[in-house]
Amino acid sequence: MKKLLGNTGAKIIAVILSFILSLVFVLSAASTFVMGYYKFYFSNVDTVKEEILTDMAQSEAAHISARLDEGINLKRYYSDKNIYYIITDRFTKEVVSSNYGEQPYIATAEDSHYSLKEVERVDEKTGETYSEGIYEHTLDITVFVAKDMHYNDLFSVTSKMIEIGFKMEYWVIFIMLASFLGLIAVICFLFCAAGHSENGKMKLGYIDIIPFDVYTFIVIAIIGVSVYIAHDFMFGFVSTAISLLIAGSIDYFILIIYLLSFATRIKMGTLIKNTLIYRLLSILIKVLKRIFSWFSYIFKNLPLIYKTLIIIAGLGIFDFILLVIYMDSWRYYGRSPLVFIAFVAFVIPALAILYLAIILQKIKIGGERIAKGDLQHKIDTKYMFGDFKSFAESLNNINKGLATAVNEKMKSERFKTELITNVSHDIKTPLTSIINYVDLIKKESIENENVKEYIGVLDRQSTRLKKLVEDLVEASKASSGSLAVNLMPCDVKVLLSQTLGEFEDRFKLKNLNAVINSPENNVEIMADGRHLWRIFDNLMGNICKYALENTRVYIDIEELNDTAKITFRNISKNQLNVSADELMERFVRGDSSRNTEGSGLGLSIAKSLAELQNGSLALSVDGDLFKVTITFNKITE
Repeated sequence: MKKLLGNTGAKIIAVILSFILSLVFVLSAASTFVMGYYKFYFSNVDTVKEEILTDMAQSEAAHISARLDEGINLKRYYSDKNIYYIITDRFTKEVVSSNYGEQPYIATAEDSHYSLKEVERVDEKTGETYSEGIYEHTLDITVFVAKDMHYNDLFSVTSKMIEIGFKMEYWVIFIMLASFLGLIAVICFLFCAAGHSENGKMKLGYIDIIPFDVYTFIVIAIIGVSVYIAHDFMFGFVSTAISLLIAGSIDYFILIIYLLSFATRIKMGTLIKNTLIYRLLSILIKVLKRIFSWFSYIFKNLPLIYKTLIIIAGLGIFDFILLVIYMDSWRYYGRSPLVFIAFVAFVIPALAILYLAIILQKIKIGGERIAKGDLQHKIDTKYMFGDFKSFAESLNNINKGLATAVNEKMKSERFKTELITNVSHDIKTPLTSIINYVDLIKKESIENENVKEYIGVLDRQSTRLKKLVEDLVEASKASSGSLAVNLMPCDVKVLLSQTLGEFEDRFKLKNLNAVINSPENNVEIMADGRHLWRIFDNLMGNICKYALENTRVYIDIEELNDTAKITFRNISKNQLNVSADELMERFVRGDSSRNTEGSGLGLSIAKSLAELQNGSLALSVDGDLFKVTITFNKITE
């Protein structure tokens, strides 16, 4: 079916078929109407024939009256027609002209012809001469339609058509209904096929590109011109029929193409957008939006006082307009009182608005200075009143609360940093001694296997405790921003390949296969190489600890506009029962049993280090899929 909808030949055949069916429908509908009007379904053929031919005879009698004025030889004119006539003078009863000789006739009609004569007369009162028309003679015209028609004229054709009509009176109704249903089916097919191309896709044609309102105007103009031209050729039955057929055919094909274009535009959603009016309105709206945004930008950036002055000016203009509108009332109340009332009605609100604007301007400036960190600034509440004064004093009191809160916060941060640093330093000293003595004991020859096992436990746990202390100190420094950061161009691909090289043995031990996807060109970012390497080291260490063995680890480097994204993905060997936000917290690990050697600080440190370098680190968990995305601004030339 799709191929048929896009077939050009099928569409052309459907258009031609629709024209034929519409022509058949119009003719059969007209025939059904005429047969109903002349009672084909309720009378016999002779009665109907007499009625129709009588109407035609009446028309012919009127034509004879017109031909008498034209001086046409009637006997010669009607020598080859199935018409008989008698023209007699109404007063003398003399036959003026006739071709009737008692022949049998089927219908008759009468008319009259009045001949006027101009006569000059003189007005008795004024003596002026004037013309007056008087009847010279009156002719009575009688027309007979021959019963035995020997000539092939309009009357003969009509008689035969009446006889055929009686034979097909019910067939015409069937043809009308069948052609109507067929026409509806073909039109539906054309509407469904509208816009379909031979490759099965929707496509606009050359006509569909024309703006729809312009196209509509062109179609109406062409149809109007065709009707006007056809009207000029309607001076006879045959010429009228030919004119109507030609004009109707042209108009039909133009209209069907117009409707198919209409259907295509609706399907493609371009009916309204592809109009000249829509384009002009779009341009007008864009211009108005730009003008409005320009004025809005200027108004927003004006000081509050200037804004108030503009509002007051607007009130003044409005007040002046009211004065002009009600100027007629001056004659009743006098000019002075009205001007005074208008002046007072403008000045008092203007001064009140200006005063309030000054108060709000003071409060606004004070709030902005406090927001920028000037906690010592005080708003002048002199000349303020009511809620404005209360609000300004509340802002002034905020300074004390903010200063106290900031001092407490800074004291708390300093205390935590000093505590972690001091405690870590105090722990490091005995821890170093423990590690050193464990190393010395390991060098001694010990025969007891249990002692060797104990020493191994001490060695592992002391090393783990040392790593925990180092991570704790680094996490504290990274989160407080006290780490030194030296940003310089770094090639992500080079640094990542070096990190992978260091973890190659550990990956092989867990049978992890690293799959790297990166662009061919170098990807450079502004970062501190030491801190960026630590981020990669932490993430790769997590993968070695928590990734499912015998799986792939995907590492992608992507360039998106002005950013570079490094993504690490792996399958977790343990079920992840915590959310991504919880995993980013300190001392939280994906291994809920806490059997691994991690401290739970790696991701937190990596996130803080990324943010220190103007980057970001995002974590997502989908089932057992663990995904970390690091984003940095890329260096662009």
